[in-house]
Amino acid sequence: MNKLTTLSLIVAGLASAQMVPVYKTLKYPPLKAVQLPKVEQFTLPNGMRVLILENHELPLASGSMLVRTGQLLEPLEKSGLGSIAGTVMRSGGTRKRSADDLNAKLETMAASVEAGVSEEFARVGFSCLKENLDEVLSLFKEVATQPAFPQDKLDLALTQTRSGISRRNDDAGGIVQREFDNLIYGKDTPYGDTVEYATIANIKRADLVAFHDRYFFPANVMMSVQGDIDTAEVKAKLTALFADWTVQRPAPPAFPAVTAQRAAGVYIADKPDSEQTFFKIGQLGGKLSDKDYPVLDVMADILGGGFSSRLFQKVRSDAGLAYSIGSDWRPGYLHEGTFVIQGSTNADTTEQAIAASLKEVKRMREELVGPTELDAAKQRVANSFVFNFDSPAKTLGRMMTYQYYGYPADFINQYKDAVQKVTATEILRVAKEYIKPEAFTIVAVGQTEKFKDKLGAMGAVKTLDLTIPQPKAEAAKADSSSLAAGKAALDKIAAAVGGK
Repeated sequence: MNKLTTLSLIVAGLASAQMVPVYKTLKYPPLKAVQLPKVEQFTLPNGMRVLILENHELPLASGSMLVRTGQLLEPLEKSGLGSIAGTVMRSGGTRKRSADDLNAKLETMAASVEAGVSEEFARVGFSCLKENLDEVLSLFKEVATQPAFPQDKLDLALTQTRSGISRRNDDAGGIVQREFDNLIYGKDTPYGDTVEYATIANIKRADLVAFHDRYFFPANVMMSVQGDIDTAEVKAKLTALFADWTVQRPAPPAFPAVTAQRAAGVYIADKPDSEQTFFKIGQLGGKLSDKDYPVLDVMADILGGGFSSRLFQKVRSDAGLAYSIGSDWRPGYLHEGTFVIQGSTNADTTEQAIAASLKEVKRMREELVGPTELDAAKQRVANSFVFNFDSPAKTLGRMMTYQYYGYPADFINQYKDAVQKVTATEILRVAKEYIKPEAFTIVAVGQTEKFKDKLGAMGAVKTLDLTIPQPKAEAAKADSSSLAAGKAALDKIAAAVGGK
């Protein structure tokens, strides 16, 4: 190839490159409605609701069971019971086989069965190769309906929980999250309580058995199965498999309501070994079903939802006051969530970073957002939500979740349509109506001697006590016979020493 030919190719390449549009000029088609797949739904004779979705892309199968219970229903004096019950439910094996036998069987099939209890539900799930579905379903049923809860596995779970309590002040980010929730929801409520040494000391094996017995019954369960399966065959399998599970119990109690707390103010917690200050600013929020949630979601995205958000641009990029910064409107399905601004900064610039964040909140409540800013946020919000439906397994899981919480099956499309209709006027309205700076709870964790006095300009500063309450030492009961035996032994030793 001669030099002239080479030069011609280079020029042609440059010309071609100039024809490629830059990312700012790319045009995207409107976001399509989520197409919900055909899901077979039925109720077994024992009362258990079932959802089945065929997906023949891979020779795999998976499923899960949602049980209407959760940590919110555990007694406050036994905080941690739900989580520990979920752990030991799986780690302890079943009444038919030990944990080692269960694990060995699953490993030979490259399958899994997991269990856990979260705030508002318990979940037992499985995954396996299509060819092993029958055997794995049988093991799955054993874990869900016949957990052994052996004492040694409970003791191990309690030890691990105690270890977590002892280390809960190691991470400043974890501290600020915990203390913020405690203040917003109330430390003595199901939404804000903290697992302590004293609460897990109250947990006995009988409590795990009673927790499972109370809530794990067919009419209180939803189950889903998806994968390379035949709907009719799976329906027949489940009907036969669960035919002998006929436990009946009263309907579980409703989850407790959130009680408003008077937590407005500035709170600090000393973490001398943290080079950064971690802070949270916020208030009680709303529910996912609130009519204004789509508008609030877009508003929160504009304020602090990403790299192009106001908080990121003004507080981090322009002022250099934060390592990380963002905001979120976090609704609950059944209870009020939170509106949160969170970030981290240098200890010396704590007050400046918080003040700059509050300034952006004020601007959001006083000025209309621009059209470009609004359109970009609406696209980000709508697109991000659709990723919950980008696979059959996710779609079935989301449909099951909506049904569990009593939401309409097409909630995603209702939400997406509402997001596309959001206007700048509505954003200004909800910012004024819902965001209450005077009710903000501000929590900062770090080297408090560097920012305590400066934060005083925002109001009275209250210091949070991070001391971990230690378990009460139990005094040994006096035993007259053992005391007499001990005294005789000491007398014998004294006599022997004296004889020498």
